[in-house]
Amino acid sequence: NRLWWRHPTRRLEAEAIRDNVLAIAGTLDPTMYGPGTLDSNSPRRSVYLTVKRSQMVPFLQMYDVPEALQSIGERSVTTVPTQSLAFMNSPLVRGAAQKLAVRVRSKSDAESIEQAYLIALARRPTDAEQQRMQSFIARQAESYGNAPQARDQALTDFCQVLLCLNEFIYVD
Repeated sequence: NRLWWRHPTRRLEAEAIRDNVLAIAGTLDPTMYGPGTLDSNSPRRSVYLTVKRSQMVPFLQMYDVPEALQSIGERSVTTVPTQSLAFMNSPLVRGAAQKLAVRVRSKSDAESIEQAYLIALARRPTDAEQQRMQSFIARQAESYGNAPQARDQALTDFCQVLLCLNEFIYVD
């Protein structure tokens, strides 16, 4: 404790971010060993994605996956606005948000919000976060015209917002 009383914030590696997104969606395949794959949509852990120089995975490249052309002793870490924008608009993240919304769907928004926070961030929401997110889901559902699927779409939007928080990809 004396030496680690303050630890600098660190972003997860590209592979860990992808694996975390798949785990939150409930689609991560934890099978160990076996052949790799070139399919970037594979549910297997990122360590089993075959590296082919002409077919790099864009999602991983965005977060500084190691260069395939040369060996480097230390991975570079860049933080640029396009990472957040690409993450927010990623089909992988939207798909994970839809699957998370299905996993946490319950009778009340408060229960759904608490479950989503527990699954995605491993903590309960604060009272202020709970109120803010309930308000967000209500506004989103209203913007979708309060149709029968409006609440489901609003819950998916909330889950996507949750996955796009810095807390999801940074270790504090």
